[in-house]
Amino acid sequence: MSADADTQAVARHMTYGSERIDFLLSRRARKTLAITVHPNLRVEVVAPIDADETAILDRVRARARWILRQRRQFLSWMPKPIPRRYRSGETHRYLGRQYRLRIVKSETPGVSLKTGFIEIHQQETQDVATARKLLDRWFRQQAERRFHRELGKALKRLAVYRLPSPKLRLLRMPKRWGSCTAKGEILLNPELIKTPGVCVEYVILHELCHLKHPNHSAAFFRMLDAVLPDWRERKQRLEQAEI
Repeated sequence: MSADADTQAVARHMTYGSERIDFLLSRRARKTLAITVHPNLRVEVVAPIDADETAILDRVRARARWILRQRRQFLSWMPKPIPRRYRSGETHRYLGRQYRLRIVKSETPGVSLKTGFIEIHQQETQDVATARKLLDRWFRQQAERRFHRELGKALKRLAVYRLPSPKLRLLRMPKRWGSCTAKGEILLNPELIKTPGVCVEYVILHELCHLKHPNHSAAFFRMLDAVLPDWRERKQRLEQAEI
């Protein structure tokens, strides 16, 4: 193996109090050790090629509180779904506002937004499966439109950073609202469309900042502070959102 070659990542773990921290360890031609906690809770450690493994474990243990704090932060993004019956009178949220559901008998299936109501048009008003399918499809369509529009606005806002234009994809994620992949792709949970518009903007800007700073480093938060000074208030509002 050449001196500048990467090694294949190997699984390692350590304990910190009652917590177990699993991580993937790889070695590269570098002088310092780097620890990254990814949105999917995976912990990655990249160490110099000649670093002693005992010393590596000591360094990981020294950062254990930070690692656990990062994992808790990602877990706090977990949406809080409310069980639904898809019956007239039930309340649903769209962009943070509460609407009542109204099932309307119609030969033309579809969903429309009226003052204070989300109307589902379908042939059988008691057909819960169809009501759910129609409403889920409508929410996803609204999410596609809104998210792409907000992404375009956010990229213009961050033009000074010369960020690449990322591909945007909707993906249902049980533990988070959004993610930025290693390939620079932005993933957004379609359930985000049910939260206030300021929260949608926050998540998109948060993920775009990761295009420049992949982890939650001090530099990442300096950038987020610069582009969205009230992000902490928006984050708190998002964490308390009902969907």
